[in-house]
Amino acid sequence: MLTHPCDKCEVKEHTHLILDALDGSAGAAVRVLDDSPHYALFCGTAADTVEWWSEIFPLVEAYVVRMVSVYVAIATVEHRPTLSYPTSSLLGACMLRILDALPQNCREEMHSAVPEDAGHFRHTYLPGHHHGEIGWALKKLGFDILDTPLDGDIERRVQFCEQQRFTATGELPPVDLADRHYPAFTHLPRDREGGAVSELRRFRPKQLPPRITAIRVTLDESAPAAPADPLGRTHIGYAPELTPQELWERGRGVWKFRADHVAASTIVLIVSDKTIVLVGSITGMTLHRSGLAILGEPLPDHPLIGRPDPLHTPNPLAHGVITGEVARSGRKPDPGHLSPPPRRLSPLPRTAS
Repeated sequence: MLTHPCDKCEVKEHTHLILDALDGSAGAAVRVLDDSPHYALFCGTAADTVEWWSEIFPLVEAYVVRMVSVYVAIATVEHRPTLSYPTSSLLGACMLRILDALPQNCREEMHSAVPEDAGHFRHTYLPGHHHGEIGWALKKLGFDILDTPLDGDIERRVQFCEQQRFTATGELPPVDLADRHYPAFTHLPRDREGGAVSELRRFRPKQLPPRITAIRVTLDESAPAAPADPLGRTHIGYAPELTPQELWERGRGVWKFRADHVAASTIVLIVSDKTIVLVGSITGMTLHRSGLAILGEPLPDHPLIGRPDPLHTPNPLAHGVITGEVARSGRKPDPGHLSPPPRRLSPLPRTAS
């Protein structure tokens, strides 16, 4: 019994119990993996797609066991008969986290092995039908849901395999899992055949989020333009009363962008105070002594308007890829994309951690 009970204190104490039950949950977690055709499909696809998969697979499986163990521990502490999140959604969330750590050139193909109902882990959020503050409490207790060092672990191992990195012993780079809340599981008996020979019915892959290449310009407050403005403007900068066309004229130039960045982009984000105030199309550019100006037209109904700047950097100019913003704003993915018929899955690699 807590001396001064409060909601956050109770959640934190509850989460302490979950972490205490983590090591004892590994056995049930590996059974979930061994029986899952979704996990078998993901690993089978990776074996055919991801270079050096057998070397990085132990790191991948350790993370998945870690996260499934958390949900098993939640069920144990809360006396639940089942996990607080559907197995396919939970494993899908693990898969999406793994994709973020894999080399960029294999992510798109691997995305086809992620189930449609995959969840998303965040630094302070653990999806599922349990107390919503558990994710916050895990972070406070030193449990990194995303295990941020995993990206570096995988990158170093791939670089070693590609002979871009060397170690003193000539063996794979060691991975320090201390204080990262990884339960021991390599000593547990395994039966990987269950999921591998299961038939995966009605599988739909999660749709890839839209990827938009964009440039971003940041406007200061409205001010008079220079006397010899290349675009013939009397004022530059942002003012809230401007029409879309007026704002476009102020935002389209003249900027010191690289021409190849502009040519590779489809839209320009015009930003003020870290918020997108206008989006414009890009159809070309004109070159001037002080930089370049963008040709195109304003898109006043674009769904990104009013959203935070996704390319925010200290530099007022930026170039990058926006992933998923349009999808989250209400545009639906194509429902006609179906997976191929069910097939039997090849067994998982037997590499030990």
